[in-house]
Amino acid sequence: MDSFILWCPSVIKVGDTYHMFASRWPKQYGLEGWTKYSEIVRATSKNLLGPYTFQEVIIQKREGYWDNDRAHNPKIVKAGDKYVLYYISSANETGYATAPSITGPWTRTDKIAMPFSNPAPLIRKDGSAYVFGRKSVNNIRIAQAYEAPAYNDNYTLLNNGDNLLPDSCQLEDPTIWWANNQYNVIVSDFQGLATGTKKGGAQYYSKDGIHYILVSKEPVYTTTLTYDDNTSEKFRRRERPFAYVNEKGEVEAFFTACLPENGPARIEVQPVKNYSVK
Repeated sequence: MDSFILWCPSVIKVGDTYHMFASRWPKQYGLEGWTKYSEIVRATSKNLLGPYTFQEVIIQKREGYWDNDRAHNPKIVKAGDKYVLYYISSANETGYATAPSITGPWTRTDKIAMPFSNPAPLIRKDGSAYVFGRKSVNNIRIAQAYEAPAYNDNYTLLNNGDNLLPDSCQLEDPTIWWANNQYNVIVSDFQGLATGTKKGGAQYYSKDGIHYILVSKEPVYTTTLTYDDNTSEKFRRRERPFAYVNEKGEVEAFFTACLPENGPARIEVQPVKNYSVK
């Protein structure tokens, strides 16, 4: 969108249509404009790889409520017959909105659900919710997780709030999926301690949702993206990974938010040939 910076992609398939939820704000404010002007929008496509067509603004900031700063970092899931859209306001405030249909109407919570950021929600088969995210503690970005008997129940912090990543690694921007009877996450390796590439992609897995193990020291992604015509582009920033997973637990597409050397940020998508974790 030429007049906007786009960030934070999250995609769900409903019927034969893919619905992307994302953050946007006017490009005139630059990348830092998200702190005041970010809103959540929905776009659609019949093709997972796009292009996606803008449909509507879903959520904007509300004066007098927990989300009065901004509406940012959306993650869409389905829980039973409800669509649940998790999002953040300030750095340590995650709440959600629900709707009976992917097109709304959306009803927001009036208070935060979890005091952390970058939520990566997973609705288990029994309807319970597991949300992986990050918390800034003394300016160190650690991984935390909350769980609840249902998405609209009380959330309990796991592992006493201690960092779930090994070797004191830091993170931003997790995406999560369930496959091979384990939790799988890809995160932005904030300081590069896991992969050697600062803000490169690091992949972890956990059998219990508490103890996470690094899959490989090779980064899942870097700031350079190679296209199908063998050209490549190096971005100033490449963040907010989102893994789209099919019903078999296979990753079919990988989305990232990319800030080019010139021009506003856009969302890129890469096809993935049914990647299954081991």
